[in-house]
Amino acid sequence: MIRELTFLGLSISTYSLMAYIAAVTCAAMSWKPLRRCGLPRAGIIILLSLMCVAFLVGARLWNVVVNPDSYGENLHWYTFRMKGFSMYGGIFGSFIVIPVVALITRTDLVKILDALTIPAAVAFCIARVGCFLNGCCAGKITDLPWGVHFPSSNDSALETLVTVHPTQLYELAMALIGVPLCLWLVKLFRSGAGGRFFIYGVWFSTMRLVVLPFRSLSYSLLVRELIYPLIYYVLIVIGIFLFVCSCRKERAENSGKAAG
Repeated sequence: MIRELTFLGLSISTYSLMAYIAAVTCAAMSWKPLRRCGLPRAGIIILLSLMCVAFLVGARLWNVVVNPDSYGENLHWYTFRMKGFSMYGGIFGSFIVIPVVALITRTDLVKILDALTIPAAVAFCIARVGCFLNGCCAGKITDLPWGVHFPSSNDSALETLVTVHPTQLYELAMALIGVPLCLWLVKLFRSGAGGRFFIYGVWFSTMRLVVLPFRSLSYSLLVRELIYPLIYYVLIVIGIFLFVCSCRKERAENSGKAAG
């Protein structure tokens, strides 16, 4: 684990560094796909900037809701520290921004979602590297051969080591595998606009559901055992439904063109 990097006398946490790299990578990869959607350059800059802010705000506010015990004298909800974020809060925060920008710019919403899918997946993987290097978001104790040693959160002086599930790497690997798999499914079923986003959303939520039992979370039992699984199941069902609708719509349009 490497929590900090020092260069020319300056130190930066690897978590923050990888988060910045993830954001820049997502923006760079999204530019051309968003342009092909018809978004003007100014619209893309505004969209990506607002998404970044909305992601951070949403991730922090959701973390306050599901993990209130983490906040007190050492950590406040309004802090600018890169700590205390929840992934799905950030995702929901971003989804408030995207439809608004799509409406203002008169751009097809599902095409924007398709354009952002792969860049967002890559950004997630990069961010998970930062989590692994930082030692956060780790899993429960295990005796499996691929268990990883991280300093115990209860002992900052002696840094007693325990072997835990590297859940950051589990999610990173599954997120990467999902990219070619979902692109293949889009091609196989000939889905229309939005198909890429919907099917990857299904895969991503399934991945989070599968990894959830291995994660070491300080959340309440209600959040761990009910709220998060319920969110994942709902998103999976909705995603499958919308993917099927996208496929049917594309086939109907193609049939209409062929008949015409």
